[in-house]
Amino acid sequence: MSSRGDYLTTIGVEVHVELSTVTKMFCACPNSPQDLPPNQAACPVCLGLPGALPVVNREAIRLGIRAALALRCRINETIWFERKNYIYPDLVKGYQISQYVRPLGEWGWLAIVGDDGEEKKIAIRRVHLEEDTCKLIHSGENALIDVNRSGVPLMEIVTEPVLRSGREAEEYARKLRAVLVYNGISRCRLQHGEMRAEANVSIAPRGKTDLGTRTEIKNQAGFNHMRSAIEYEERRHAGILDAGGAVRQETRGWDDVNRRTFVQRSKEDAHDYRYFPEPDLPPVRLAPEWVETEKAKLPRPYDDYLGELRSLGLGEPDIEALTRNDALGFLGEAVGGKGDKTILLAKRLIKEVFSLVNSTGRPLDESKLEPAPFRRAVELLEEGKVNGEGFRKILEALFQRGGEAEAIARKDDLLIERNDAAIEQAIAKVLSEVQPMVAEYRAGKKAVRNAIFGRVMKELKKKGDPKLVGELLDLALG
Repeated sequence: MSSRGDYLTTIGVEVHVELSTVTKMFCACPNSPQDLPPNQAACPVCLGLPGALPVVNREAIRLGIRAALALRCRINETIWFERKNYIYPDLVKGYQISQYVRPLGEWGWLAIVGDDGEEKKIAIRRVHLEEDTCKLIHSGENALIDVNRSGVPLMEIVTEPVLRSGREAEEYARKLRAVLVYNGISRCRLQHGEMRAEANVSIAPRGKTDLGTRTEIKNQAGFNHMRSAIEYEERRHAGILDAGGAVRQETRGWDDVNRRTFVQRSKEDAHDYRYFPEPDLPPVRLAPEWVETEKAKLPRPYDDYLGELRSLGLGEPDIEALTRNDALGFLGEAVGGKGDKTILLAKRLIKEVFSLVNSTGRPLDESKLEPAPFRRAVELLEEGKVNGEGFRKILEALFQRGGEAEAIARKDDLLIERNDAAIEQAIAKVLSEVQPMVAEYRAGKKAVRNAIFGRVMKELKKKGDPKLVGELLDLALG
């Protein structure tokens, strides 16, 4: 086989993202396919039964607008939906309501680090909305179908064919996921299929202007899987061309066990889908003032926020921890207008909250912790109204049950005791009980002070202001 250096690889990536809405794209069925027994979230609209009329989910359009704006796309003022006709086992009604001629957003970009180490802007051709298909469950020679997922709001983001390697495609998909989560558009949980990537791969001899015949690799739920599949296809295409053969245009899957792709079906072109305007849905006008309102609500651009964190002195390990835990958006909301609190809140988030994430096995976005109560809990600690142990108890309660930080501090009796008389009384009681330790301290064994201090804090039920307790204890010890 010749070197891949003899060929130029061209890759376009299509990413499907399930949107975080309460109901499905065109009906009132709940958008919670993982939380229900199979085939419980279904209705005549999901199944495309005669006489059933779809209604567009406004919240799905709003989230689509946010995504298109975050990706710097042009928003089309008038959009409409089409029927995309095909009969697959995972599409009960035989057609999918999608967008083709006039999508929600067009011609944006997302910057990644290219193979040459320089910034590379990946052109995004379109952002459009459609409905998800059913879920197939294979059991031996049988295939079972679960329609709960059918009709779930799905956003598709399509790049131009400008990526040149599996590494670039993987970096693009990872960056795209981070941007979507940061902007509150989707949770993009790969393990639940909420984000799936498809790569279109072709190679051609270097210097040739025409692109090679492409193959599509379907539904890669893992970024490293997508990269491995692309690199396998590069080698497979090169082997076919070296042998004088022709690459077939087809759709392929990835077998992660045997580390190879396999044929699923011949690949269709757009005309094979027989697109035509959805007769049951009128065109939708996106009022410019609505778009501007959503634009104003977006957090600062993802790359700008990362740059700000670095300029404030947050190290790369901390930034990596925030991105790995999908916590950049949470941090931004917690900071709000108090930019001087950014590093403090980031450090507390990484140290205490991520510790809860690890100990409970519960991701941050599945906990009850909200940004504003988290910030207030940190403020209570900084103001000296709770001590470290009280702060951790408040965080744990917020993480598990939600609520307001100050209300939890009062209810659980965690506010620091600032009554000098009560502290002095506790110190006197403890000193009378540990006379041998007091004698050791006064004889020069200063290390026993910590043990005495601990006894005093225990007597105060750990509600004493540590600084004040320490000062009064030192006075009592002489």
